Amino acid sequence: MGTLDEAELCGALPDYHALPARLVIGAVLRSYLDPLILTPTELIHLAKPLKACLEQGALVDAAIARVAAIQARMPGQDQQGRRRAIRAAVDESWAKARAAQLAFAAMPRGRKPVDWLLSQGTTAPGGDADYDLLVAIGSELVEIKSWAGKLDRLLELHQWDRDERLAAAVDGVIGDILASTAAGAELFGVNLLPGTLLSSLCDLLFGRIGMEAIGPNRIGVMNALFRQGKLPCAKAAVLDRIRRQLKAPQPLGRGAFDQEAEMLKTLVGHLLTRDGLVGGAAMADALTVRYSRRLEQGGASAYRRSIIELGEGQSDLICRIHYLTRIAAVPAAERHAGEVLASLDAAVGNELLIENMLVQTPDTALLERDYARALAAIRSAPLPADACERLADRAERSVDDYVKTGKLAVRLKQVEPVLRRRTIRLAEVACSGLIREDGALPLMRQHILEIVRQPLFQAELAQPDSEVAQAEVRRLLELLDRLRQMATAPAPPPILPPVPSPALLVTVEAASQPSKGMRAAETILHPIGLRPAAAGVGTAMPGEMTELCPNCYAVLGAGDPCGSCGFPKKSDNRPGVHLVPGTLLHGRYRAGRVLGQGGFGATYLGWDERLRVKVAIKEYYPANLIARLPGAAAVSPFSDEHAETFAAGLAKFLEEARTLARLRDVREIVGIQDFFEENSTAYLVMELLEGRTMKKYLADCGGRIDVKRTLSVVMPIAKALQSIHEQGLIHRDISPDNIFLTNGGERKLLDFGAARQTVRPGAGLTVILKPGYAPPEQYSNEGRQGPWSDVYALCATIYLALAGRTPPDATARFMNDKVPKPSELGVALAPGFERVLLSGLAMRWQDRPQSMKDLLRAMTNALAGV
Repeated sequence: MGTLDEAELCGALPDYHALPARLVIGAVLRSYLDPLILTPTELIHLAKPLKACLEQGALVDAAIARVAAIQARMPGQDQQGRRRAIRAAVDESWAKARAAQLAFAAMPRGRKPVDWLLSQGTTAPGGDADYDLLVAIGSELVEIKSWAGKLDRLLELHQWDRDERLAAAVDGVIGDILASTAAGAELFGVNLLPGTLLSSLCDLLFGRIGMEAIGPNRIGVMNALFRQGKLPCAKAAVLDRIRRQLKAPQPLGRGAFDQEAEMLKTLVGHLLTRDGLVGGAAMADALTVRYSRRLEQGGASAYRRSIIELGEGQSDLICRIHYLTRIAAVPAAERHAGEVLASLDAAVGNELLIENMLVQTPDTALLERDYARALAAIRSAPLPADACERLADRAERSVDDYVKTGKLAVRLKQVEPVLRRRTIRLAEVACSGLIREDGALPLMRQHILEIVRQPLFQAELAQPDSEVAQAEVRRLLELLDRLRQMATAPAPPPILPPVPSPALLVTVEAASQPSKGMRAAETILHPIGLRPAAAGVGTAMPGEMTELCPNCYAVLGAGDPCGSCGFPKKSDNRPGVHLVPGTLLHGRYRAGRVLGQGGFGATYLGWDERLRVKVAIKEYYPANLIARLPGAAAVSPFSDEHAETFAAGLAKFLEEARTLARLRDVREIVGIQDFFEENSTAYLVMELLEGRTMKKYLADCGGRIDVKRTLSVVMPIAKALQSIHEQGLIHRDISPDNIFLTNGGERKLLDFGAARQTVRPGAGLTVILKPGYAPPEQYSNEGRQGPWSDVYALCATIYLALAGRTPPDATARFMNDKVPKPSELGVALAPGFERVLLSGLAMRWQDRPQSMKDLLRAMTNALAGV
């Protein structure tokens, strides 16, 4: 029998059939189920497998006795009573499985049970819709004689175009499989050591398995589903399996002490993060039990020592707090509450842990969030309330107390030789909520002032040697301004007058006397090219554009606000995020209201003052990497790491602009008017399109349209793509979102952010995905992408327009390559045209039309009956 240390009490029959009960069934009957390649779901919902199991009387009796003995330890329970209750549930399950067998006898021969059941609508053959669904799933799985095959069918059933009840049921059955020892061996390899297998399960659970170059496989598909949070029940089952394996007596490795220790350390690293301990108190108990087996003594003394040593083994203060607060909730640790409190007390006062936390965490905002969660964990720990509150208060002050000693500045001087980066880190900590005005903050200002006064620092600031250095300078100026505002009454930053010299004097106030705040002024040389825009710089001045609204550029009447958009009382522009309506860009363009906001930027309604026409202005503004400087138009990355990512994205944004400029002769491509860098980011000025996207057009038409209207939309786009391909480019992001229908009847192809040069096989392209539209080769940076990739996406767009839904995603088709024919979905379509359309959706790129010209010719001939 499998390892079993707990089993929840079940009441009604659905409790006995739910995932927690099935995990117990799997554990006590593992030696019976695994050789038969049988899941607990199949066993308890199908009459034939259940009957065969019940005929193994001794096996069933032993399993019931084992579970009853565990449950008898609970208050108010006795072993005989639990045995009778479980036996009654087994008998009821047998009766219900037999009734379901009779109900499903009405299913037509040759139909798959799940498909047949879903076709019945709300009718439940057995009278219980949820139970019948599991019967249907089990009926299909019982015919499949491999774990991989069962998993493939379940992943196929999990596709998006099924109902939510089916996805939830499939999720639980996937959990049944992943809890199986034999299934794990088949999926990950029979020769894996237990510890290595558990690490592989953790990688799967947290979405860390990379996609293979040949395309998605079943492990890769599950990896994606776990990463997207779509398999919560399966996640619970995997965590339960990890916990059981950790508490089992078998070693994780081959018995070598060092190997066992290393594997346990790896698993702790997977499960214990700054977000908390995955699996909660039960997982904390399992890790502690596993650790105690490495010690010579046993029993309670080993468990107590394991708590102390496991906690001390965590070099990250926040992780240590999460472990100790979770282990405090374990019943076995109740007698060791004193040791847990002592360990927590030692942790929050450990200067080395605090120092590592401050020095090694690049993102101070995340550090604040994670530390706040750790403090909340201390306050809610199942320990004496007054002790927890005292510890949390001490932890809240501990960072400030450490910084007040001056040791942080000394440590940063040792590890960071670049003065501006050292100053940035000091300023970030000073601006965080971890430091107090009545504590270490004045000292931090003094440390910053000492660095600012150094000639070497001024030289670094005056001559930044790279774009990253420039970004760091902007970040530093933002932080210094925040420090000034923290020490004085809120006031707008000063407007910097232009100076006729190669350098600009920027005033930075620093605290020479901590008690009086930041009042001493130091000057820093700063190149004109890096001057941060200040409040009022680049914004609409009083008296300008009096005839037009600075938000929508409609002619203003005599009244205020604007009669068209309600500005200034109403505006979609978010203060501190978007440009202020009326901001002047490049000495020519005024930015108005926000037309759209995406992950990488915003698009504004703009006004070209030279041509006196409306335009669209696209700004590169990835909000997860940068912030706009207070009261200014300029932006600044959050940190060094953010600056590098931002710079790479900015280069791609400008490449998109150059791509559009190359294609200005293609009528169906949105016209680009200008592009430039300003405000430490970049802008793209385009013609303003008025109309709607194809996605909106389809929604307005009820979700789908006929062949004639579909082709009237996509044919001009296909011809434009042919021109694009002839110039050696592929779009890589065709979808109804990126096809625009103007009010004048034109068709426009949008968003060339993913467009790239075609490359030789194996040269590699970045992975750009839009599920449902992306061909399989785009799921790998080694996939061979070319015009045929855009053929796939355009055919997926046509399929959506005709059928009202996208074809199954390529990841699901890798398991079972079946695309429902539009004609099967009620679409009136010429057979020849349908064949051409489905050939464009072929998984192998060699089986598709190799160019837009080939696709158009084939579709035209099919419609003409040739």
